[in-house]
Amino acid sequence: MGGRVGNLAPLGWVRLFGRFLCLTLCFLAIQAHAGLWDLTGDDGREGSSPPWVVQGDETFIDQYHGSFPSARPNGPNSFSSNPENSFSNIFGLQLGFDLGNQGEFWFRSETIRGIPLSNAGGLGALTNNDMQRYMTNTFVTYLALGFYTRVVNFGGESESLPMASHQFDRAVDSHRLTWTIGKVDVLSYFDGNAYAHKSDDQFLNWCFMTSCAYDYAADSRGYTWGASSELTWDRWSARFGWFAMPVLPNQLALDPAMGEHFGVNGEIERRWDTGALKLLMYQGRMQLANFGSYLNQTGIFIANQPRYNAIRGGGGLNLQQALSPGVGLFARAFWTGGSNESMAFTEVDRSFSAGLSLDGQNWGRSRDGIGLGWALNQISGARQAFLTAGNYDLFIGDGYLMYAPEYVLETYYKWGIVEGVHLTADWQHIGNPAYNQLRGPVDVYGLRLHIDF
Repeated sequence: MGGRVGNLAPLGWVRLFGRFLCLTLCFLAIQAHAGLWDLTGDDGREGSSPPWVVQGDETFIDQYHGSFPSARPNGPNSFSSNPENSFSNIFGLQLGFDLGNQGEFWFRSETIRGIPLSNAGGLGALTNNDMQRYMTNTFVTYLALGFYTRVVNFGGESESLPMASHQFDRAVDSHRLTWTIGKVDVLSYFDGNAYAHKSDDQFLNWCFMTSCAYDYAADSRGYTWGASSELTWDRWSARFGWFAMPVLPNQLALDPAMGEHFGVNGEIERRWDTGALKLLMYQGRMQLANFGSYLNQTGIFIANQPRYNAIRGGGGLNLQQALSPGVGLFARAFWTGGSNESMAFTEVDRSFSAGLSLDGQNWGRSRDGIGLGWALNQISGARQAFLTAGNYDLFIGDGYLMYAPEYVLETYYKWGIVEGVHLTADWQHIGNPAYNQLRGPVDVYGLRLHIDF
């Protein structure tokens, strides 16, 4: 979800789309030749609903912060110490097709506009999970998702999957393999948490939709091309994914050379009746700049420096635990190597977060909810030295630095107006923005209106 600037490479898009289309057509041809493609056969669907669905949603987010203390003037990549107002407006339309034999195709388009706080920089813990790095106050429409997914059952007990976003209701086995190929959102498959994840009805800060140190593969809008698989065996799941990286860090164009530049992810999950624990590991390979190469220089902008083939990766833990009906605990801890610049997410190398989620059923408001979360972000010694020397990372850098970990405290109240419509009031308190104890703290206030139809 990065990329303050970036030019789309038409040839790269054509190559990626062509490869995906060829793979899909080959697969469909094999299915048809083998007689496996059967829209009238037993596909595990429950009920008599049609084999297609149309879903729409719209989210409007407005955020504001007042002035806050700063020992020196704002730098080129500072979170502005002057009052600011920001908004984002995103409209999504998605189509789902049940193709039979446990196969589905999903398509999603998005139309978005907005004005980010401080040009979407100046923080590790960015405050709006709908905000993209490069935004304008003019609506832009693009293909967000377009993928084929299929379940292969291996036996075990029968389970029911409910109708959800990007999933038809169907009966499946407790021993199964689910694979997906196409244009996807990596967070739909990795680092999920019932109480803090990429969502329109939970936290707004990026550090609660996933670990901020999880530098996962994505273009500047948060999407990529690739394939993933998930093997579920009763209370265990194992996931693997291979995805395209951007040509340059945090930009829109994706690299079609997925044999040389790629993001690979692996995750193991253990579930129990009231919770789950996940271990996630990842590695990205792409053209990156190295902080250590510029430690004896001052005034360097990392975005303007030469880049070389490099590796950046890490891993972490993700816990969710129901404490009582309607009350849940979440916690994440993540580490990423920090000698090279960030690839596609935030300027964070270590992240820790924890919090609580309360369902409104506890006070007679079943559509309402409350969340309280705390996150702590750190950067590597190499990145610290680079910024302390007066240099500038891609999205952070005040021109001076007295290092301290960045932290954020966020709380929200979601008011369910009617089914499919809710309004959320949000407050974020951020200390040491961009790891600089000479700046802040800052309070960011937000309102979110979300509509499903």
